[in-house]
Amino acid sequence: MDDLKNTLRKYVELTKKIQEANARVNELRDERRLMELDLAAIYAHPKEDLPERVKFEASQMIFTMKKPGEWKKGWTLSKKQLAEYVMTILPEHGEELMTEIMRRHEPKLVGTDFAFDLKPISTE
Repeated sequence: MDDLKNTLRKYVELTKKIQEANARVNELRDERRLMELDLAAIYAHPKEDLPERVKFEASQMIFTMKKPGEWKKGWTLSKKQLAEYVMTILPEHGEELMTEIMRRHEPKLVGTDFAFDLKPISTE
């Protein structure tokens, strides 16, 4: 039991550190989004010819500007969105098809190892 208590204490401490780091990362992402809005404004109304790529040798990074309508975002499809498409495209077989898709896909979602969750105690 002492091993469990010590490990759980460390787990809680580490989880709190991760939450703090995630909060800071979210702040940094918000700052970056603001800078991206500034960049979009600069590229939308350029006063001069601007490069689409800029190489930063010191940091070994490349900045690339992608014009609206000329690139595709990565995508995921929720089960609800998939069901809507299936029901629209194949209204007579949509439910049957969704049932089969779920039957085939859900076994892949079952965890094969332990999982742990740490949440704040509810004050209700």
